[in-house]
Amino acid sequence: MAGVRLVPGAGASPLLLPRLPAALGSGEDADVVVAGAAPRHAVLFERDGEVVLVDSGSAAGTIVGGRRVEETVLRPGDAIRLGEDGPEFRFEHDATIPVAATPPMSQTMMLRVLGRSRRSVYRVLAAVVAVAALLLGWSQLQNRALRREVAGLRDAVRQSDAERAGFERRVEQERARIVAEEAGAMQALRDEVGATREQIATLETERAAGERIIRAYGNGVCLIQGSYAFVDGAGRPLRYASATGDGEPAGNPVPDGKGEPYTVDYYGTGFLVGAAGLVLTNRHVAEPWWNDTAAQAYQAQGFEPRFVRLRAFFPQQGEALAMTSERVSAAADLALMRVAIGGRNIPVLPLETQSGRAVAGQPVVVVGYPTGLEAILAKAETGVVKAILDSHGTDSDRVTDALSRKGLIRPSTTQGHIGDITASDIVFDAPSAQGGSGGPVFNKHGQVIAVEYAVLPKFGGNSFGVPIAYAHELIRASSRPAAR
Repeated sequence: MAGVRLVPGAGASPLLLPRLPAALGSGEDADVVVAGAAPRHAVLFERDGEVVLVDSGSAAGTIVGGRRVEETVLRPGDAIRLGEDGPEFRFEHDATIPVAATPPMSQTMMLRVLGRSRRSVYRVLAAVVAVAALLLGWSQLQNRALRREVAGLRDAVRQSDAERAGFERRVEQERARIVAEEAGAMQALRDEVGATREQIATLETERAAGERIIRAYGNGVCLIQGSYAFVDGAGRPLRYASATGDGEPAGNPVPDGKGEPYTVDYYGTGFLVGAAGLVLTNRHVAEPWWNDTAAQAYQAQGFEPRFVRLRAFFPQQGEALAMTSERVSAAADLALMRVAIGGRNIPVLPLETQSGRAVAGQPVVVVGYPTGLEAILAKAETGVVKAILDSHGTDSDRVTDALSRKGLIRPSTTQGHIGDITASDIVFDAPSAQGGSGGPVFNKHGQVIAVEYAVLPKFGGNSFGVPIAYAHELIRASSRPAAR
């Protein structure tokens, strides 16, 4: 093979490779030590009269002619770089530098060998036999070692097959688990979607029920407006202590007061339960001084409550109807009032007659006038409210009359669900407020199941209603003739 040289740049001395193959690298066992290269970077060897360069798996790579190569045939003048930033050489193949060859054995020497003595031949044969025996023994040892290695490899293959089979089983189990979980998740999602659809359908049904109830029976729910004063045995009213210069009351109500008479204004709700003008409401609406500590204090001083005004406003009727007390219940916060409806078309609300139909969780619709006059004004158009207040001032009687004449007295409707039922109460979560007392509580069938009487805003906004069974007893008692 002709001489091979690697010529570095910058005028350094060329590297002559006296034999091939030759390893290039920075390690101590490299045939050609090259600083800045991998320990064993590349190998040069001869194949079919050509010089071949092979990269030894270096991380930086071997670049020939500007491209990275794994194996390539070198041509004179090729630029070789060991790594992107490593040392660079120019390959040279000088055909004028021969490589020394070993001369063949001459015939004379062959004759000399054949002419040696028989004794020498025996010694040579003995040595050959000994070497052959050693080689045979070594071969047998290697064969046994190879058999053991093959057996170990077979065991390793069997173990590998077993591990592979176990891995495949685990993969299949995991796939089955994932499929099952996905199926479960899809089923859960379907169930959730179904439940959501049911809830939406329920809400739509409840909303439709509320619209149907207010359309059918809203005009049978009246706003009750009342005011009362306190008078002594001689008919003298309880007055404020004194009056201001503009006539406004000053101080507290006292028996010998010199100011304006002390009166209390209030609003409540009632609803028609009889064609003859029978109205059902709360006892504390029919008798607003009932269980009132301030009223009890005035009564202890010899003053008794007396209505100054008590009237009912039904939607679409235009004018107020005078109201009188008919009967109060001793067992519950209920009372019957009476109005003269004449030939007016006012719907009578249906009362539930079957006991035990109301259960926790059922929807309810509550109709009434929570917050009284304030809510009515809030629902009316701003321009209409301003015109009424400008023409009638802040007098509640005159403002209420004006609202009624304009058809603006309409009850509010709220919806919720029954939370609990006891012998004396039906608890529900439909929003309400003061002024809604005495309003009907409807079930989804459009029947009145309770009469609202209290709100506990600090207790989750729960409201309380008197079960309608108490109203049935009160109505039956009212229909019986009075004892003489």
